[in-house]
Amino acid sequence: MEITLRHKGGAKFLAEARQHQLVLDQPADGGASDHGMSPAELLLVSLGGSIGQYVAQYLQLRKLSSEGLSVRVEALPAARPLRLKDFAVKIVAPGLNERQLRALEKSLPSGLVQQTLSQANALQITASGGISGA
Repeated sequence: MEITLRHKGGAKFLAEARQHQLVLDQPADGGASDHGMSPAELLLVSLGGSIGQYVAQYLQLRKLSSEGLSVRVEALPAARPLRLKDFAVKIVAPGLNERQLRALEKSLPSGLVQQTLSQANALQITASGGISGA
């Protein structure tokens, strides 16, 4: 899995993955142009999207309604070290009764994004003056 980010001035970048593009930026109150979500917001999108796609598939396989399905993800900022912490995910599935909601909760997997956030990882960062991608 790989993405490329190309600087577009200020805090704005264009992210590319396969044939898709997405603008990243910072809020205008921080001096940026607010043309896209921040990297931290995209981290929450990734977590919520991973869970949301699983829930939609779960509902479809059981022929349950996904009408009004939504996923809300929150995290708190931490100062030392600077990071996000205490992620909270709330799934709203209006078409399910209490028994179906409890069954859904029990079925939620530890998927790729969830495991990535909950496990210790290595992070290697290098810099070069050569051609991008070299």
